[in-house]
Amino acid sequence: MSFFKAFQNKKNSQNDTRILEPPETPTFPASLDIDKNRVYVKETLHYTEDLVEKKVVTNHNKILYFLYLETVSDTKDMNEYFYRNLREINSDEHLERVLTDRDSAKLLHLSDAIAEMLSGKSLVLIENTHYCFVLSTNSVIHRDVGEPDNEQVIRGSHSGFVENLSVNLQLVRNLISHPSLVVKYTTLGEVSKTKTAVLYMDGRADSNVVEEIHRRLKKIKVEKLMNTGIIEEYMEDNIFSLFPQYISTERADRAALNLIDGRVIIMTDGDPTVLVLPVTFFSFFQSTDDYNSRWVAGNFFRFIRVVSFLLAVTLPGIYIAIITFHFEIIPFGMTYVIKDAVEHIPYPPLIEAMFMELTLELIREAGIRLPTPIGQTIGIVGGLVIGDAVVNAGFISSIMIIVVALTAISSFVVPIHEMSMAMRLLRYPIMIMASLLGFVGIVFCLTIYLIHLCKLTSLGKPLFYPFAPFNLKGLMNRFVRLPHTVEIKNDQKENQKTNSSS
Repeated sequence: MSFFKAFQNKKNSQNDTRILEPPETPTFPASLDIDKNRVYVKETLHYTEDLVEKKVVTNHNKILYFLYLETVSDTKDMNEYFYRNLREINSDEHLERVLTDRDSAKLLHLSDAIAEMLSGKSLVLIENTHYCFVLSTNSVIHRDVGEPDNEQVIRGSHSGFVENLSVNLQLVRNLISHPSLVVKYTTLGEVSKTKTAVLYMDGRADSNVVEEIHRRLKKIKVEKLMNTGIIEEYMEDNIFSLFPQYISTERADRAALNLIDGRVIIMTDGDPTVLVLPVTFFSFFQSTDDYNSRWVAGNFFRFIRVVSFLLAVTLPGIYIAIITFHFEIIPFGMTYVIKDAVEHIPYPPLIEAMFMELTLELIREAGIRLPTPIGQTIGIVGGLVIGDAVVNAGFISSIMIIVVALTAISSFVVPIHEMSMAMRLLRYPIMIMASLLGFVGIVFCLTIYLIHLCKLTSLGKPLFYPFAPFNLKGLMNRFVRLPHTVEIKNDQKENQKTNSSS
């Protein structure tokens, strides 16, 4: 017993020391000795070789030192204009006025200036002064705004987020020009110092949800934070669930529509993917095309996506259950066709399905990791050659190839990548239960999924709304795409009722 206690204590001590809080930078006031200030900056930055230092002497013999990191700073304008004007300065008042006009900030502590330099700003040291200046010389590098490859639409906006937080905020502001749009900044990551923005519309978003988001963000204690995937794990109500609880998107119009609907958006600098929360289960089956096309077509395609979810999750299990237990439900005309296809297969249907599903996952992953031209070739050649070879060799039945192909196509229909990945994982327990109990096993597994969905929440809000809890009006608003004119009339009626009651 003592051995287990010692082992547990050792394990707990390792867990406690896994993430160490970095030491805070001690406060260092700017000294009147300019050389002492220069040494402090160089020592704090560990004498990095991309630190550039330039000396300028004004007309009244005032010595200035400019220090900046050339890898993150853009000093082209300073080289062409600023240095020349500094040499023409004749007094301290004139010097301070020129520095103030250059979008600068006066700091009393050099320790505060270090963080500004790491973000791309330039430090100005002046001899015989107890303060310093930081100039805005940030170098902005970002790719052009284009449509995301994994969220393409036929009709609508084709602009997507990029890796620059300011550009992403500008895209949202261009779509929502309303004063109630609020942006709150925070910094996450003890080492990376990743700038994060929380966006919501005041008056539309639930204030309790906004407070809960800020509370959970403050609890994130990690050394590095480069994308919203890490935030999603810390924000989820149930991290062990296979169902996603938040939506990640790179489309600016999708993010703007969710903001108008009262949801909250989380952005991080350096990541084109934003996090939408809280959401419902049926939000994963909605696309921008649903609202840009006619309402009948939008409802039809939304229904197709829900059906594709059921097919992708249950179709391999249904095939296994029919071949193993319930062959009597096969239509008479297809009995001999299926019998000829499966009677010489040496493996049970579960092994067939597992082999083909894992092979499909291998082909899919290979296509993603390889360059685009080679990836497309791998997908086509792998699917045709391997599929035809295993059928001719007698390892897999031709019916199984059809089932796996339909399952793969169904999993690609869902517009949100997180739900598509969940569908790929949810089918394996159903396949195992179908091989053990047939249709009873499938129903049992789907019942467990349904119970789990009814209990699952997204930031405290029920994920399976409007079915659990059931709400007919919410069902019409979230699951069915009504005509825009009807929605406007409904909103007007609700506003009239609200005004009359008030």
